Parts: sequence; structure tokens; C-alpha cells
Amino acid sequence: MQRAQLKEFYGYGLILLVLVSVQLYSVYVAYTTDLSLTWQHYVGFGATTLVGVLWAFRKPQYLFYALGLMLILGYENLMGFTPVLDFTSTRYYINNIAFPVAYQDFSMYMLLIWAYVAHGRLRAMVQSLFVKNA
Repeated sequence: MQRAQLKEFYGYGLILLVLVSVQLYSVYVAYTTDLSLTWQHYVGFGATTLVGVLWAFRKPQYLFYALGLMLILGYENLMGFTPVLDFTSTRYYINNIAFPVAYQDFSMYMLLIWAYVAHGRLRAMVQSLFVKNA
């Protein structure tokens, strides 16, 4: 791998390490207190395992999409990584009908770090949308 690809690959590894450590802390809290893990936590465990396998087999092209999708689903409160799923909630109104929306703060911060690590790949994707192919 080239130097830029290695930097991106090890950045993904750092994100994965943070996610695994937070999830291990979640399991520790669940076993030492009366906190019970929800289905979001178990989906998060499965997704983190899948991303860990991709990282172990050194597949950065798949890892980019899998890690990004995992963090977006965590951001949308469909996966859980932290012991208590703290989220910021708001409501959007369409024709006087309220739609509650909630975002997980931890996943938002991890998604920002992912975007920083994958900046070159994201920039190339966006540029390819606007470049006219002859």
C-alpha cells in the first residue's frame, strides 16, 4: 500500500479500536450493574465484528463503505456502541405532523473522525460526481 493508503487504513484501525473499547466497556457495565443491553447494542457488536474482519484481511475499499455505513446507522440510532444510548432528539414538522428524530452523539463524533480519515476518498467520490466523462 502507498503511504496515503496506509494512513487511511490505520486511521480506520484506530476508529475500530475506539469502537471495540467502548463496546467492551458497555459489556462490563451491563454485567456489573442492572443495565441491560438492547437490540441496538447487539447489532452494533455484529457490525463491529464484520468491520474488524474486513480490517484484519486488509480490505480498505470495503472497509471505507462498511465503517461509514455502520457509523451512519449508529448516528441514526439503529446501532448502539455506548452503555447508555445518549442521544439528541428533535422534531421535524410536515403539515402539522411531528416526526421525532434522534441522533447519537458518540456516533456523530466518530463519523466526523471517519470523514477526516477518509477525506481523500470522499473528495474523489464527490469530484467524480461533477466531472463530465467524455
